[in-house]
Amino acid sequence: MNRAEETKSTITGVYEFKDEDGVIYKMKILGRGEELFFQKNGSALICDISARFSVIDPESIRQWDNGKKISDEERAFLLAKIIELYKKAYKDDLTCLKF
Repeated sequence: MNRAEETKSTITGVYEFKDEDGVIYKMKILGRGEELFFQKNGSALICDISARFSVIDPESIRQWDNGKKISDEERAFLLAKIIELYKKAYKDDLTCLKF
């Protein structure tokens, strides 16, 4: 069992959102704010963020908890969705890490 899968089954206190298509999203900042748990319906991932600086590393959005790799197109969609929902949940504008 990988970490995202394990977290999905034990996490509490998550923010939950349902869009107009019935898709359920969940998110929660983990640890000291260096990681973000994100779930879309039954699939989950953990990506790198800095809650202190409201920054996300889009390159850390690589694969789902079931091992399925995330395509560049899907990564762009997920990044936009995470930024949108992060604002609703944490009242901060999350921006992309610049290299």
